[in-house]
Amino acid sequence: MGLTADQVREFAASVIRPAVHPDRVPLEVAALHLPGEPCPAREAVAGVFSPFRVGDRWGGMWSTTWFRFRGRIPPEWAGREVAALVHLGGARSVGFSAEGLVFDSGLRPVQGLHHEHREVPVSPAARGGEPVEFYVEAAANPIPRWHVRDWPRLDPDYDGAPLYALEQAELASWDRAAEALWFDVRLAADLAERLPERSAEVLEALGECLSEVVSGGPGAAGRARAALAPVLSRPGPGTGPGTGRHTVVGVGHAHIDSAWLWPVRETRRKCARTFANQLRLLERYPEHHFVCSQAVQYQWLKDGYPDLFEQVRAAVAAGRWEPVGGMWVEADSNIPSGESLVRQFVHGKRFFLAEFGVEPAEMWIPDVFGYSAALPQIAASAGVTALITQKMSWSDTNEFPHSTFVWEGHDGSRVLAHFPPADTYNGEMSVADLLTDAGHFKDADRSGLTLYPYGYGDGGGGPTAHMLEAARRLGDLEGLPRLEIGSVGRFLERVRTEDADLPVWVGELYLEAHRATSTTHADVKLANRRAEEALRAAEMWSVGAGLESSGRLDPLWKLLLLNQFHDIIPGSSIGWVYRDAAADHAAVLAGAEAVAGEARDRIVGGSGPELVAFNPSSYDRCELVELPDGRLEPVTVPGCGWAPVRPEEPGWAPVEVGDGFMDNGVLRVAWDDQGLLTSVWDHRAGREVLAEGERGNLFQLHEDHPRAFDAWDVDREYLERFADLTALDSMEVVEQRRRRADLRLTRRFGGSTLTQVMRLSAGSRRIEFRTEVDWQERHRFLKVAFPVAVRSARATYEIQHGHIERPTVENTSWDVARFEVWAHRWAHLGEPGYGVALLNDCKYGYDIRGHTLRLSLLRGPGYPDPDADRGHHRFAYALLPHPGDLRADGRVVEEAEAFNLPLEVRPASVPGPGRVMAVDRPGVSVEAVKWADDGDGVVVRLCEVHGSRGRATVTAGFDFASVHTADVLERRRDRLDADGRSFTIALRPFELVTLRLTGGPAARIVGGS
Repeated sequence: MGLTADQVREFAASVIRPAVHPDRVPLEVAALHLPGEPCPAREAVAGVFSPFRVGDRWGGMWSTTWFRFRGRIPPEWAGREVAALVHLGGARSVGFSAEGLVFDSGLRPVQGLHHEHREVPVSPAARGGEPVEFYVEAAANPIPRWHVRDWPRLDPDYDGAPLYALEQAELASWDRAAEALWFDVRLAADLAERLPERSAEVLEALGECLSEVVSGGPGAAGRARAALAPVLSRPGPGTGPGTGRHTVVGVGHAHIDSAWLWPVRETRRKCARTFANQLRLLERYPEHHFVCSQAVQYQWLKDGYPDLFEQVRAAVAAGRWEPVGGMWVEADSNIPSGESLVRQFVHGKRFFLAEFGVEPAEMWIPDVFGYSAALPQIAASAGVTALITQKMSWSDTNEFPHSTFVWEGHDGSRVLAHFPPADTYNGEMSVADLLTDAGHFKDADRSGLTLYPYGYGDGGGGPTAHMLEAARRLGDLEGLPRLEIGSVGRFLERVRTEDADLPVWVGELYLEAHRATSTTHADVKLANRRAEEALRAAEMWSVGAGLESSGRLDPLWKLLLLNQFHDIIPGSSIGWVYRDAAADHAAVLAGAEAVAGEARDRIVGGSGPELVAFNPSSYDRCELVELPDGRLEPVTVPGCGWAPVRPEEPGWAPVEVGDGFMDNGVLRVAWDDQGLLTSVWDHRAGREVLAEGERGNLFQLHEDHPRAFDAWDVDREYLERFADLTALDSMEVVEQRRRRADLRLTRRFGGSTLTQVMRLSAGSRRIEFRTEVDWQERHRFLKVAFPVAVRSARATYEIQHGHIERPTVENTSWDVARFEVWAHRWAHLGEPGYGVALLNDCKYGYDIRGHTLRLSLLRGPGYPDPDADRGHHRFAYALLPHPGDLRADGRVVEEAEAFNLPLEVRPASVPGPGRVMAVDRPGVSVEAVKWADDGDGVVVRLCEVHGSRGRATVTAGFDFASVHTADVLERRRDRLDADGRSFTIALRPFELVTLRLTGGPAARIVGGS
């Protein structure tokens, strides 16, 4: 039997690898255990260290141990290269175990430690006899359960036992010739295994190589390498489209989740360890190029590790380190509002420009759970021209048909898109990865280039020396794609220049996986929406009051943006992350409300005997408000404005309540003895809203046991495993007034209690359901269903800056895969002449199949947070039936905004009406009104959300001298003509525009138009 690749690896591991560090002496170890939160290095090393030995255990979960290592280089090692070998333990999962940061004797951070990063360079040429001392801040981060089944749970039940044992602490000489041979042999073994057509010749060369090793003697390593050289140096054919061989552009990368199976405080340290590693590798390998996204992580480095940050700044200036992505974090793109995604780019790009003089031109978001059709326009408005992601390869039903293509958003904006076909953002620079890249590349007939991000992520420290050595050897080998080390920016330039006739994909990039992230951890989603609304209102009322507030609101925006990271807001992190997120959201809400309150007080002259209602929504409204004395009064308030509360009678019919029904003259709502809707009669349309023989507001409790990722996934089988919750504990009319009626219902199921108030108000088409749930279910999924008498093969869903349509039928596998979809404040099912919308105030998951609209309410996953969603929830949704379409007649957008942004009544001394901004065209949303970031004027952001084309006249409630269009970073573009306080702008369907109004006084508005 001939030599095999596995036999080669065994020989190399037992014979060649030990020769890399042939001589070793132990290091003296001392330790200081810190069970609580981390502390600065100087504070830690001032503590009392105790003797510690290799083999001793350390590290209660999430604790920190500081190790002090001391030794002396043996005199006989003079002239030799020396390293320290430190293995903290936990070698079972790259990026998820014990991690450390090495500090030199002067307490400067040097490099990270992990079981794949164990070597700490000490001296390139020792004098012999010199002392060695360094410290390691070691983090006892637990390994996730799916990697090690018997590992302690990531929750407070953990008993405190040490997680790790120190496995190695030595000084060692370094034989670079033996190391080079080790790299050669590993690569050759991989070639023999992965390239059958070359296997025989490579194994023959390996046999000669290993014979030279066995023979030993001076120069054995060199002779062994020479035996391999012919098979490791034979180049492949040319590259390019049509040649069958393309070029892989490798970029060093370390995907670091800003929070996930660890809290944010640990991510700060993961960044320091990884960045320190890459700085050292940049020194050692002149060809190495490292890319890194997420401005917040650089901010953490600047705040906590200023020496490392200055080194990064120098590497960026030298073109060796490439900030990518342009966002504050790698944000989820489905749940955040359009304005939040805008601010991700604003704050991300501003940071990179201010600190590095660099403006990234790509979205680098490899691991988010689907991509909104609004994203191309938002990105383009920020000067971003490309998307790079890998996550679409995770789809469970259909294979996405392209690797390199043009992505067109719902407004027509386009960006170049590239999905690295190695299907990983944690590549290991291996033969297997390069072959996968070539095999999975779907556009070889049009393109000859692919991008390959490689390096261990999430604390694994990024690329290793082993990977960089492999890259040197893999550059041009027969049987493999050509490998180049390059930059992301240059890669994208080459794609645009060299690739022709790229296909176009229009609309959302729906990920056929992780569908439950629209629902999991409902608390963080509610808090996010309230915070987004509060910041919008605070900025707008600040402009209305002449109150400069940017310095107070920008830090709040950044805190909100951090918590929109793609493993925080989707609900897929540990409980610690959500305790932190709750505190962050509370701080954002309190800070924004404080600013808004101060601004409103300025506007109305402080507290007084009158009452004024503020309308933070974009549209004029006439609706009921509840006054401090409990009275219900109609009030008319302009959009983005305020008006005195004056008694008026809009001609609404009174609300009538009878045995099993309510009627406000617009809708008659009837229910049965189980509290389920049996009829919703539309008086104006003269038709029934509910489907014949079916009941509405029906809660359905599904079995929910995902096969793979508990917090992330819901499998299609859940649709067949459910129970209708029809049992009713109590039902009573709790409010019956001329202008409003409330029916309260209570249901108990499992260990949970649901209390709901169904409300019908005078003049309203909304049937509101204000709901509280004490939720104690595990592996259950709660939905509410409304079967309606509407037939359509497509339903409409609100997304950022507009809406999109999705099928309600299952004609294709692509339709079948969309069994759970996301939306913002509404979803709509309509037919010519009539439609029904289902609104919500904090939910994001829907399914509409056939004629039934369903809203996803709560889940109960057990991992990674065993307490996810358990506890008290308060939310509301509303059924909105209407004649006509969803735009002019249905006013679905306006009703959804009103449902989410209630009128605010305040006592006032100056009760006159006013408004900050007015737009005369229906369906134009005022996304933001804020002070310009440079202090010069006011910025207004508008979006056409109906999907129609036309001109709109915009009127400001304050004076200005000039108005310009701008990008979202507020850089001026074209000047517009203005007439007094008004100007006109043409809008295309779903267009987002940013406007700068400058030259006017920064004074508060009194009685604005």
